[in-house]
Amino acid sequence: MSRRWLRMVAVRTAALLALHPGIALAQTAPAPAGQQRQAPQQPQAQQPQARPGQQPQARPGQQPPAAAAASAAQPGAGTPLPLRIEVNDPALAPPPAAPRTLASWQEARAIIDQRSVDLLIAVQEVARAEGIARRALAAALPSLDARGDVTHLIAGSRTVTYPPSATPAPGPEPLLPVSEDAPTTASASITLRQPIIAPRAWYGIGTARLSVDVAKLSLEDRRRLTIGAVADAVVSIVTAERVSEVNRVGLRSALERLELTRRRERLGTGTRLDVVRAEQDVALARATLVSGDESLRQTREALGAVLGERGEVGVPQSFSLNGIAAEMQAQCSQARSDQRADVRAARAELEIAERNLTDAKLAFAPYAELSSTLNGQTSIGDESYVRTRSWGWSISAVLTVPIWDGGARYGDLRVNRAVVEQQRARLGSVERAADLDTSQAARAVSVAEQARAVAEQARDLARETARLTQVAFEAGTATSFDLVESGRRQREAELDLAVREFEVVKAKITALLASASCK
Repeated sequence: MSRRWLRMVAVRTAALLALHPGIALAQTAPAPAGQQRQAPQQPQAQQPQARPGQQPQARPGQQPPAAAAASAAQPGAGTPLPLRIEVNDPALAPPPAAPRTLASWQEARAIIDQRSVDLLIAVQEVARAEGIARRALAAALPSLDARGDVTHLIAGSRTVTYPPSATPAPGPEPLLPVSEDAPTTASASITLRQPIIAPRAWYGIGTARLSVDVAKLSLEDRRRLTIGAVADAVVSIVTAERVSEVNRVGLRSALERLELTRRRERLGTGTRLDVVRAEQDVALARATLVSGDESLRQTREALGAVLGERGEVGVPQSFSLNGIAAEMQAQCSQARSDQRADVRAARAELEIAERNLTDAKLAFAPYAELSSTLNGQTSIGDESYVRTRSWGWSISAVLTVPIWDGGARYGDLRVNRAVVEQQRARLGSVERAADLDTSQAARAVSVAEQARAVAEQARDLARETARLTQVAFEAGTATSFDLVESGRRQREAELDLAVREFEVVKAKITALLASASCK
């Protein structure tokens, strides 16, 4: 009984010494005289690589580089630390690189202009609107047409000419005609037409030109949205890569805890339940890693789809996210929310709807056209036929007054009035959405920065909790459940901080493009 009591007192004393700062749980044996004991070289733990403009992240359970250097300079820093546990697992290898990577944001912009499907469709919409405008102008300009035809009479009556003194008489030998018209005739004509009263055609020219402006505004807004989608995809890829790195660090920590519990079981100070809990924690960390790698592949495929490429498109480790915002500020000009391209396009569409209503009213107006025709005709045949030639030049004016068409024009009036009201409602919705997007984007930057600060504080607390729990577990004052739970919370805090860091960059880009004009 006394031995058991002495053992419990020794374990508690060791735990208190381990929890006290500056006291290590295990001390190295003194080196023999004349020799200097070399500290064993500890394996380097894989650290997530920091992006440009970010501070390097320390491995879970370790101090940041700056803090480690400061602690090394303090008195008592020469106390040797316990050896880290060496673990190897195929899942700790970094994910495979994408088949294609973007070297810079300028390359991304070049690909957007050349391969983006949405942008190419918007460009062709501008060309289509310009073609419609040219067709509307043609309705008010003169038109010149040429026509030619050749006619050959196969069967039927023809004009026959007999001698003047001869009279046809009955008998076996009738009189032969002197000549007859040629069976083949050819004619040609040229007609010039000019509308002289065409109110609908004249008014339609202005409507078509306004449609070209709407198409150009839609192209500008589509370019803004495409640039925002590409920037969002790039930030998502960087976030997914960072999460993948954090997942591997978390898996390594879980494997180290598993090895620690197995050693305790072999030494008789641990139980099988501790090992099972650690194995369950490793399985959970492995599942998180697999899910994160799949999210990374999906974000790469999403970037390829936005750029019009097939397969995955990634970004290198040297890709600067801070440079994206700087280049966007140089390429896109800031404006008020009511001057955004989609708002101006909605106003122009409302004006087009009102002009279409006026065009429906002009359908009741008369229409006049002036035309002039020059034609010629000739017969084709040998000397046995009569060959004639004729030509003429005529001019005419036609006035058309619409009276009744079954009510089609009144139906057009009702349709266009409804379209005007619909477009007026759409304009109000677009204006409200633009104001809301601008205000929310500006507010999202401060919210993202606050969330990052809170996540960083939570990560530091979770990291310290995990460290103290591991020390207590080694001393025998904490259970395996506490060890696994603290490791899980640390992984969650690391992932949350990684996501919050890149959400700040994404929020800044969104705020920049909320009311920008990119041409």
